Amino acid sequence: MALLELPIAQLTSLTANINRDSKKTPKPFTLQDFALFYKDEAEEGLPPNAAMVALSLRRERLMPTVLVGVWPEVLAAAKEATAMPEVRALISDCGSVALLAPKPEGKGWRGLLAVDSYPPGGLITLRDVDRELLAYSLQLPPTDYMSFVSSDELLAAS
Repeated sequence: MALLELPIAQLTSLTANINRDSKKTPKPFTLQDFALFYKDEAEEGLPPNAAMVALSLRRERLMPTVLVGVWPEVLAAAKEATAMPEVRALISDCGSVALLAPKPEGKGWRGLLAVDSYPPGGLITLRDVDRELLAYSLQLPPTDYMSFVSSDELLAAS
């Protein structure tokens, strides 16, 4: 989303409401009517393919425990999933950090990040859950939280 989109949409809705004929259009225009490219990430929820991976990891007893806090969202998102991703998850050896349904992007990986306890320094080695010989040294994003779940997070290679 462009930084100027919401203020422009707000100004456009204000102008449209000033010139609106209340008899022809009784309902006033809203900001969302003019924010064409805005997408509210809070409404999106978890990615369906990541939710499907979380269910499979739970069955295998590999799921990070932090996902218990968002379990209703996992179940709701899993209903929309169609296929298991090619790479299911990248998980740390200690099991406290997992990147679900990751996709390579440049030299890093993007996916649903679940962190049970934040490692010191933010640098972590993650292994492919299905191909254990594939390991990646990735930099976690800076945060004030010890445990968190973050959708569409990019982990850069170190």
